[in-house]
Amino acid sequence: MPESSLREEILGRIENDASDYEKSSHGCSRCVFKALQDNLNLKGGPSVLKASTPLAAGVAMQGEICGALLGGLLAIGIVTASEDFEDTDALTDSLAAGFRLVKKVQREFGTTNCVEIQTEQSGRSYRLTDSKEYEKFIQAKEYVKCPRVVGKIARMTAEFILDYQTKKTKK
Repeated sequence: MPESSLREEILGRIENDASDYEKSSHGCSRCVFKALQDNLNLKGGPSVLKASTPLAAGVAMQGEICGALLGGLLAIGIVTASEDFEDTDALTDSLAAGFRLVKKVQREFGTTNCVEIQTEQSGRSYRLTDSKEYEKFIQAKEYVKCPRVVGKIARMTAEFILDYQTKKTKK
């Protein structure tokens, strides 16, 4: 299989897995991270997956920064950052990679804000901390729309990670 079709297969699998995880188990940040971890063999183990959980739904269901984006940023940090706290080159690389992902999400969705993405996708937003609003979210089948965003952001993140890994192996 040519390298480009293998890459496309991996990206497609990550997008589908993240979307499926969101449909079945919810928690956008952890769904993105798990799809990336499963398919790209990211380090960090179950502890990082657990740590990604409260970032969902715009940081602990507050509708702020998109949880899917935050899950992707965690993955980028695992790949690009260094365990050496003094490694400023790795710090710069990691921040630059994160910056590029944020900008790509902004271009794709017009924002990185959970509520604004939800409004753009659904015509309205839901306060998920309110049980009546959450019930409306479920009844409106919003768990069909959120998985598309989750899958797309997981794919964008994977593109950055694969590009970074390719660049690193060529050096």
